[in-house]
Amino acid sequence: MLIRQIAAVLFLFLSFNVSIFCQIGCTDPQASNYDPLASVNDGSCVYGTTNYSPNLIGDLSFNLNENSGLIYWSNKLVTFNDSGGANKIYLLDSLGNILQAITISNSQNIDWEAIAQSSDSIFIGDFGNNSGSRQNLCIYSVSKNDLLNTSNDTVTANKLEFEYVDQTVFSNQYENHNYDCEAFFFDNDSLHLFTKNWSNLYTSHYVIPTSNPSIYSAIIRDSFFVDGLITDVTLDSINDKILLLGYKNNGSNFYTSFIYLLFDYSSGNYFSGNKRRIEIGSMLEVSQTEGITWIDSLTGFISSEEISSIITIAPKLFSFDFSSYLTNSLSQTDLLSNSYRVFPNPVCENLIIPKDMKRYSILNHTGKVIIENINDMSNPTIDVKFLQPGNYFLKDHLNNQVYKFVKLNN
Repeated sequence: MLIRQIAAVLFLFLSFNVSIFCQIGCTDPQASNYDPLASVNDGSCVYGTTNYSPNLIGDLSFNLNENSGLIYWSNKLVTFNDSGGANKIYLLDSLGNILQAITISNSQNIDWEAIAQSSDSIFIGDFGNNSGSRQNLCIYSVSKNDLLNTSNDTVTANKLEFEYVDQTVFSNQYENHNYDCEAFFFDNDSLHLFTKNWSNLYTSHYVIPTSNPSIYSAIIRDSFFVDGLITDVTLDSINDKILLLGYKNNGSNFYTSFIYLLFDYSSGNYFSGNKRRIEIGSMLEVSQTEGITWIDSLTGFISSEEISSIITIAPKLFSFDFSSYLTNSLSQTDLLSNSYRVFPNPVCENLIIPKDMKRYSILNHTGKVIIENINDMSNPTIDVKFLQPGNYFLKDHLNNQVYKFVKLNN
């Protein structure tokens, strides 16, 4: 009993001393207010204006002139047309060519606006709601096995009807309300919706649990001022990175498009971390952007629908590479790292590494090599007292993986 009490007191003492040196602040080196001493992100990072031009792959088929929503699955892009379109999804290659059109026979395309996926299903959001008066919002789910095994280009779906738990007024307020939606993804057994708020230019995050089929209410969790209209979202669940796609009317119906990069957030609270706005061009350059998807931790695709007004701009497909925003000179493989392989973390003096890590390097937050050595397996410790406080990376050359650790004051 005495030994347990001493151990408990020692644990509390060590935890207290570690917490003294664990500073909160901006942990992104690319931010203007980056704090190299900060080891815990508080979502406070500030960024200057960022402009990025996605790579144009080409115009999409006229059959996709109203495409809305995009995912990457089974080495193909998947999309569809919105209100007035057929109850079909289209499989595309990486150049935007239509490979297959699949009809969802027991569905109706009132206003399909978004597409998402889990490990075994594809979800289609029939929740476009420009007028704010819809009371028949729903989501269709289709089995991926059915899509893979189909031979007649027709499948059936399950239908989940829902309502926003906080919406009480359904009067016709065309493009002047906050209950439109064109973006969602699947994460942690729930569907996460991000609204297109016409009246206040926020986006609200709603959650619909899928584990309990009796729950059909979208519950609001948080909101975020995006200064525009959100038209799609994509989640990198491995590295906890989200991209919100949107556009803004800058007057006289002249639109510019943007992407918000969300990262360093706490679990399920996607607006709690850092937020970086990336401007990607005007309607004349990218048309009306409606779909975005990651294909790995750094790159992905953007799609846009046709603009038909004074001038006509064809629907388009773009690719993007955000490595300059995400890697800080580390490779794509490095992003797949974890931190459990190093101890203690945070560390003050001696870092203990696995015995099977035969050759290693320590890099600073810019990717510069500080230490490179061979592991003495009889004593697998590294003296890091001389390092300045901040974020570092331990690279295992054998497995080509990188493990982040935090150096505290000695």
